[in-house]
Amino acid sequence: MRRMSFVSQLVMLIVILLICLGFFSLIGYGVAILLFDLSLEELQLASNYKAIQGLKIVQVFSSLGTYLAPVIIFIYILKEKPVQFLKLKRGINPFALIVVGLMVVTFFPLNGLIAEWNMALPLPDVLTQYEAQIEETIKRFLQMPTLGDLIVNLIVIALVAAVAEEVLFRGLIQKMILEKTQNPHVAVWITAIVFSGIHFQFSGFFPRLFLGVLFGYIFFWSKSLWYPIIAHFLHNGITVVLVYIYGVEALEGMAADAESGSQLAMTIGATLVFAALVVHFYRDYRKETVPLEVGPHSDGSSVNGP
Repeated sequence: MRRMSFVSQLVMLIVILLICLGFFSLIGYGVAILLFDLSLEELQLASNYKAIQGLKIVQVFSSLGTYLAPVIIFIYILKEKPVQFLKLKRGINPFALIVVGLMVVTFFPLNGLIAEWNMALPLPDVLTQYEAQIEETIKRFLQMPTLGDLIVNLIVIALVAAVAEEVLFRGLIQKMILEKTQNPHVAVWITAIVFSGIHFQFSGFFPRLFLGVLFGYIFFWSKSLWYPIIAHFLHNGITVVLVYIYGVEALEGMAADAESGSQLAMTIGATLVFAALVVHFYRDYRKETVPLEVGPHSDGSSVNGP
């Protein structure tokens, strides 16, 4: 990142991303078709259990091609070391990890309200139809009749997504924007907007946006990518487990009752605890971190933590 302008870096990253996405997606479709003896049409329609399993393989390869592989290639082109560049070298403080886990759990009720509000926003007919198709695919994806299906979904939806997405968004994009703007808040929020927007699911844009903001500040304060990766994994993993236990319809019913008196009181209480945990993490665990160096500037200075 030292000898290239921000625009040059961005163009190079997009080109690498598009190439990797196409290449890995083709591999994913090929593996799924051969492994499950499916036609391309069956796989795309995802109309039966076997096709859904094949689609999960495509999802893994697509995630690797969209988020992880481009970053690794990008870093090597810059002649940097991936582990050091992505802030994966730092150890994990177990107490900080507990705080991060509690933050994720206590943020669920508030983000559920945000999700309900977001879903109530009117959309054009074209987007409404698109959203309905996406929602139907997600519901099929989350069908877990066996424990094996739960484990597969935890790997695909929680583990792979958490690692790959955090590497791209917090590990690289947030870092690039921070170097360009030298403003951590701008870097966190712009990255969160891109993070939410790239999923192309408008009915879930705002809850995903605020999750991205949470992950972004956790990364900036801790100077370790392990914390947002684990936070992301916990969020997705808890969601998958809840769907496995209760089912999608039951969870949607719970979300619809979020504005009832008891649910609203629980949301307010959880939000207060969440806010206290965020303040605690900011005050206590950023003190243990080293400055975040994202590359030298023309005056020889670097961007550090607050």
